Amino acid sequence: MIGFDLISELNDVRTTVDYRLKATPPATDMSLRAQVLVSVLILHVMMTSALDKGEILDMSYPFGESTLYWPGEASFELDIRVRGPSGVLPWYEANAFSSPEHGGTHIDAPSHFSEGKQRVDDIPVNKLVGPAIRIDITDKAKANRDYEMTSQDLHDWEAAHGEIPVDSLLFVYTGWGAFYPDRLAYFGSARNDTYLNERNESVLHFPGVAPEAASWLVGNRKIAGLGIDTPSIDYGQSTQFMTHQILLGANIYGLENVANVDKLPNTGATVYSLPITIEDGSGAPARIIAVLDEDGEGSVTASPPKSLLVTLLGFALFVVDF
Repeated sequence: MIGFDLISELNDVRTTVDYRLKATPPATDMSLRAQVLVSVLILHVMMTSALDKGEILDMSYPFGESTLYWPGEASFELDIRVRGPSGVLPWYEANAFSSPEHGGTHIDAPSHFSEGKQRVDDIPVNKLVGPAIRIDITDKAKANRDYEMTSQDLHDWEAAHGEIPVDSLLFVYTGWGAFYPDRLAYFGSARNDTYLNERNESVLHFPGVAPEAASWLVGNRKIAGLGIDTPSIDYGQSTQFMTHQILLGANIYGLENVANVDKLPNTGATVYSLPITIEDGSGAPARIIAVLDEDGEGSVTASPPKSLLVTLLGFALFVVDF
């Protein structure tokens, strides 16, 4: 399995290539350079072909007027400053936007519910990239919109697919993405001002992850993050948000309002969860991208797909001083 400490791997590649170039006589050196350039061209064609096959999956909703936020939060705003001819320029666009941290497709940094834990800019980059697994609870969620994924669901998944790998990104598939951005269908309530009634009970209804399942993951597996296609990793009826407290307290970040989880295989993908790096932020809008393995669903410890390896090799060759 290829590791995910990309910088270290690329440095190793560069060191190897530099050594070969310095140790090679001039004539052979030129031959090696030519071979490398030809290889890069071939790999570029391979990468383009991989992209054309639709092996890149966008798992983020665009931010705009329809973006859903937690009840009581502000909405996304785009201030169009300039859009059209400007001075001597035939066309120029420049805008400003504002948004709460937690809304739309976004990351929950551990500090969101745990004092002293990682903020957005503290999360190591290598924890934002990893093998993805998907746990399908759609049938149970369809039967009970307040369903919480249990540790038994995790055991059942492992019985079919193998042990959840270290530093993986676990995605819970509830089927709720089909309702986005319909607030009433997605949240289970049309209220936009608060999620609590006069008795301080939640008026929201959507599936989530049970605290006991979160505790089992913390105690028995070492995932990097947990994502879900609902507004929260806690189910809608929660008021204490214990699943947040447990996972984020263990420096396991959350990804919420994740799109296209229905298209993610149960295994056989590498996911990049890329939040805006907000200094001191407890969360941030995120672009989440899955690269599907060319061989399809398979081992949960499969190597990153060819398109990823091509990209890394191309970058490694680029940074070598020709």
